[in-house]
Amino acid sequence: MEEKVLGRTGLRVRSLGFGGIPIQRVSEAEALRVVGQCYELGVNYFDTARGYTVSEERIGKALEDVRDKVIIATKSARRTRDEVLQELETSLKNLRTGYIDVYQLHNVASEETWQQVTAPGGALEALYKALDEGKILHLGITSHNPTLLTEIIKEDVFEAILVPYNHLATEPAENLLPLCRKMQVGTVIMKPFGGGAFTNIKTALKYLLADANVDVIVPGMMNVQEVEENLAVASGSYALTAEDLQNIEKDKRELSGEYCRGCDYCQPCPQEIPISFVLRTEMQFLKRSGWSQGLETQFQRAKELVPTCLKCGECEGRCPYHLPIMELLPIKLASLEKRLEKRDF
Repeated sequence: MEEKVLGRTGLRVRSLGFGGIPIQRVSEAEALRVVGQCYELGVNYFDTARGYTVSEERIGKALEDVRDKVIIATKSARRTRDEVLQELETSLKNLRTGYIDVYQLHNVASEETWQQVTAPGGALEALYKALDEGKILHLGITSHNPTLLTEIIKEDVFEAILVPYNHLATEPAENLLPLCRKMQVGTVIMKPFGGGAFTNIKTALKYLLADANVDVIVPGMMNVQEVEENLAVASGSYALTAEDLQNIEKDKRELSGEYCRGCDYCQPCPQEIPISFVLRTEMQFLKRSGWSQGLETQFQRAKELVPTCLKCGECEGRCPYHLPIMELLPIKLASLEKRLEKRDF
């Protein structure tokens, strides 16, 4: 695989990394096999988070004996100093390590959240403290909002970002990724397969691997076959063929009118409807993680709120991708209910 330096961190990363969400869905033995196979085939960047249930523990167990040969990234969605410091200690224990290579503020999606984490006593204070103590080596941030992330990067705080980018969600390529290259900020890419929406993984990976502004891609992988398929693509030619271009156009035709990027520009909803959750769960969350108690709880809340839609149109007016949100909400909700009844995915 191609190897790059992750921005100004100095860390040398291979082009394909490991996204730690799907190994929540398999047995621990299978998870250890998957992570171990990634390492054996050359993957050296492993991404997880406190919010990914048992993912940290499994990655920690699988990589304990080769800790000095891999780069581990994890993250916290907590917003205060004390909460993040507490989660960091849990992550260190789970990952069986004395330090985290890249520690990230998780899902900073709005200006309000950014103000919260940078306020006195906010999460950023925890990162600086842990950095001084050597418990984390480099600061990172994740977001589904590339416009906000572009502005945050200009403040020159973070050394690496994690952002969704694929051949439908192309917005990061316009300003964010070129700015990161200019400012020597490492670029880690999530959702290369649209959260599971795309059918041709080879095309999706090649599209991103060919982008010179991308340092490492972290697709979720839950079995050895997926590991081997993805590594074969990452180790081959990145040139897009005529068939690849046809696949991209097919995805654009079939998915663009309903593909939610999770940017949450549509929020807040006056009825508190969790719009992006409803639009993304079937196409993305379920394929990645399957049904969980937490997901079911969120679904039940959405089921109560979607019928209260006022048809005010505020969400559609704010959506930069012009999705027919009011039309999609009841359709997606009904489809989710059927899948829950059948325990589909």
